[in-house]
Amino acid sequence: MFKKITKNATILGLGTLFSRILGLIRDVLIAKYFGTGSILEVFIVAFRIPNLLRSFLGEGFSDSIATPYLSAHGKDKKRIIELGNNLISVFLFILIIITIMGMFLSRYIIMVIAPGFISDPDKFNLAVSFLRITFPYILFIGLASNLKAILYAWRKFIVPAFLPSFLNISFIIGILFFRNLFHNYILVTCVIFAGLMQVFFYYLFSSYEGFRVKLNFIKAFKDKEIISMFKSAIPRIWSSVIYQLNVFIDTIFSSLNFIVGEGALAAIYYANRIIQFPLALIALSISRVVIVDFSQLHKEGNTKDFKELFIFSFRNIMFFIVPISITLLFVASDTVRILFLRGKFDAYSLAITSSTLFFYLFGLLFFCGIKLLVNVFYSLKDTSTPAKVSTVSLVLNALLSAILMFPLKVGGIALASSIAGAFNFFFLWRILIRRIGDIDMGVFYKDLFRLIFVGLLLGIVTKAIFLLNLNIIVELLLAITVDITLLFVFAYVVGLKQIENLRRWIISLRKR
Repeated sequence: MFKKITKNATILGLGTLFSRILGLIRDVLIAKYFGTGSILEVFIVAFRIPNLLRSFLGEGFSDSIATPYLSAHGKDKKRIIELGNNLISVFLFILIIITIMGMFLSRYIIMVIAPGFISDPDKFNLAVSFLRITFPYILFIGLASNLKAILYAWRKFIVPAFLPSFLNISFIIGILFFRNLFHNYILVTCVIFAGLMQVFFYYLFSSYEGFRVKLNFIKAFKDKEIISMFKSAIPRIWSSVIYQLNVFIDTIFSSLNFIVGEGALAAIYYANRIIQFPLALIALSISRVVIVDFSQLHKEGNTKDFKELFIFSFRNIMFFIVPISITLLFVASDTVRILFLRGKFDAYSLAITSSTLFFYLFGLLFFCGIKLLVNVFYSLKDTSTPAKVSTVSLVLNALLSAILMFPLKVGGIALASSIAGAFNFFFLWRILIRRIGDIDMGVFYKDLFRLIFVGLLLGIVTKAIFLLNLNIIVELLLAITVDITLLFVFAYVVGLKQIENLRRWIISLRKR
């Protein structure tokens, strides 16, 4: 089982790595041409709502609700196709209504999520225009996500691993070649084009596997399993809303420039892009693969293997995330400098983004752990517990942001998110242990102390490399090469189990 999970997680990881590398290229281009200026801030605000809806009508619904339900049918391909069509029928109806309403209410939405824009009519009106253009994205991505869930249920991971790259590819091509044609509207144009392309290619590949869209709205709304999905989705939607409200808290407080300073919204965007790289590459790749097996084990009542799978998954997340977090704490400013310091991204942009990244790093392990824990609860068909815990975490985040933004400016908003993330993680962990029974915590503590030691060594070495003042590209390539090499060397020396697993996997590949 673990070999299969490792293989599928590797596939998703490679796809995510490809997408995130393209994402970094995209963000380098955005930093060069938009810096931390008003156009980028307006786009960030306008794209918040489609991202909110995406979290529970797009990937959020497909990963946590649709995939477990579809996967439970195993090899019954006929039922998966029937259920998939019913799901798409319902979603198409809902998404069209939401898109139309959203476009009409855009002005009032901007008033709520970016109150700091109201005093600047040009900025406010541009944000309204951007939101109206980007709203149809949720229609496209919602349909694409349902098609992805069908592929997941058939354990087809390669296509879903690489197709999300279309968003980054769209931005890169758009900024490089069509920026002068679309001017200030290039970013929102890229979003819509990417959404269309994802729907097209997801359907192309799912049809290759035998799926054909056959809309039947009456039958779809009567399907008991569809009804059950949406009942389960109610707390899941609330959980997603809470997560996005945490993002909106960052947006609202960051729009208060007279307190946190100019460019705070953009600083949070850039810092988040760096944080999202390891989070998506490691935590999301593992979580999306194991939810299928967690769902199957829960259905079979196999608690022993369920626990072992959880231990295996979290140890692998820790193996990468702990050293990465500690290393980046040493070189937060250097990382931002190498990636973004050019064009309109100036010394001021560097300072505020570095501060934001530094404080977000304290929560990176907890953000990753939450992704796994939430998917574990979803596999147990429990969507209410993560929602309740997230609600408390939201209140904590808001209170801490209101307090910490005064002494730490935008960095205080990031630190508040990290503290709230830690609370969320430990609360979910405690509830899960009560649900599935005791887990040997000793193995986690041993890993943690060893990984902290490895992270400190990597941080010192990486900082020393950046102090050499070499060419930017040379610095980056040297740091990545040395860090990856030393991670495995140090991990081998301190006796981390993941190295032995890697050695066995390599040996198995040679024997094939």
